Amino acid sequence: MTQCIELLPHECGSSDALQVFQNDRGNYTGYCFSCDTYVADPYGDSEGHPPKKVQKSAENILAELQEISRCPTVPLPERKLNEEALSYFDVKMGLSEQDGTTPVLHYYPYYKGDTLVAYKARLIEGKNFWSVGDIKEGDLFGWKQALEAGAKALYIVEGELDAVSLYQALNHKAKGSRWASYAPAVVSLKNGASSAKRDLAALLPAISSNFKEVVLVFDQDEAGQAAVKDVMQIIPYAKTVTLPAKDPNECLTKGFAHALCNAVLFKRDKPKNTRLVRGAPLRDKARQETPMGMDWPWKGLTDLTRGVRFGETIYLGAGVKMGKTTMVDTLAAHFITKYKLNIFCAQPEELASETYKHVAGKVAKRIFHDPQIEFDYEAFDKVSPIVDKHLTCLDLYQDLDWNMLRMDINQAVEEGCQIVLVDPITNLTNGIDAASANTLLQEFAQEISVMAKDSNIVVFLFCHLKAPHDGKPHERGGKVFSSQFAGSRAMMRSCHMMLGLEGNKDPDLDIAERNMRRLTVLEDRAYGSSGYIVLYYDDKTGLYHEIEER
Repeated sequence: MTQCIELLPHECGSSDALQVFQNDRGNYTGYCFSCDTYVADPYGDSEGHPPKKVQKSAENILAELQEISRCPTVPLPERKLNEEALSYFDVKMGLSEQDGTTPVLHYYPYYKGDTLVAYKARLIEGKNFWSVGDIKEGDLFGWKQALEAGAKALYIVEGELDAVSLYQALNHKAKGSRWASYAPAVVSLKNGASSAKRDLAALLPAISSNFKEVVLVFDQDEAGQAAVKDVMQIIPYAKTVTLPAKDPNECLTKGFAHALCNAVLFKRDKPKNTRLVRGAPLRDKARQETPMGMDWPWKGLTDLTRGVRFGETIYLGAGVKMGKTTMVDTLAAHFITKYKLNIFCAQPEELASETYKHVAGKVAKRIFHDPQIEFDYEAFDKVSPIVDKHLTCLDLYQDLDWNMLRMDINQAVEEGCQIVLVDPITNLTNGIDAASANTLLQEFAQEISVMAKDSNIVVFLFCHLKAPHDGKPHERGGKVFSSQFAGSRAMMRSCHMMLGLEGNKDPDLDIAERNMRRLTVLEDRAYGSSGYIVLYYDDKTGLYHEIEER
């Protein structure tokens, strides 16, 4: 979005009416509000002019918001928008200083709850956008009105004027009918199609709890249809429509208001995530050698499983304090150092700073978390830039909720993370009864598998195990079975691989025996592999080393 830089004098005689803008590419343009003139090069030939962006105080922003809120609302005949619809959304207009009637600016309000936090300003001449206040803090455009409408269906469009257009068309169609007293719930994305998934992920719980239907009324262009696919990943029950023109406002300006209403009310459809494809188009892809996946940190496991593949979910279960967290840190460090991938770690049973310290330790092959081992500042500082660049942590302790975690994962993926590690998923069920916990884990297992495939990421999920019905406990060398995973049936159906970490922490054993682990392949959907590798925990470096079985 364009940024306001400073106010300058203009040749028309004004001392401070020339507003300078800087776009995302660093180019400067301007507009004089005194004489309504677009200025392509406000700095002229003044080479090296150093425009300084002044940080506004909270008081200045509030005063500016209040000033804008006193601006009038007038019809926009060129957009076929009436004053009633624009007023419903509190859209304000900056009028020409020349004639006092011609709109030169649109101001679109953004609220957080009932509090006005920002206006998005649109300069008609030159089509520059900028914000007064922080739009990131606000809800969707029209969200406040949508909640107050009490409607069962939420219509989501790409732009503010599209929201006004659709509202106006639906409201007009309802007049004289039994629906006349009901306002349609229409909202707009904050920054068009590019922000669709990010904007909606932040509101998923509120959307699902307030509306029974979600209808995506996105533009009929390539960007709009790509946004539909993105949103379907997080709102799989959403419906879409085919518009009679490019977008809702164009429908109005071309006289297609009636067709617009029919499309969104009666012709909405639920797109399918898959399509029927006959064999012939698949031949070329099928006639290619299947590549190995990414390496595990241990060659034996890579050979057993053919590697780690994007789009898959992998579960790993172990007894209490058997080394799951060490496995998390090891995998994170491995994919950072070998593949330069961005990692998202959600570990609610430890502080985010501890996660950073553990991962940094695995990258540096040092122990940073044990107070009995001298902290190696030089080694820590050497690896910190690498960890800084590639690690994202969930800053949350103990309280993990799937609705919130879903949004956090989507946000992390939007920011470039390709590996997701959640330890442990059983934290999702804290405080709920066994039946509800099992239902939640079933839904979770299915949804997370779809997310991995749709987003082309790898998801590692770490689980506590149910205690064995008989025989040795897991902490004393008991074997791990798939049926011991919490929510095991759903996991076996939905996951691509299940691994068990086995060992014996009996204090009567010598330290070498206590540090031995066996990583067993329990389920492997792709190749049906079974087997195990033997690992040894090196308490000098904090690493698991693969060894030959004795």
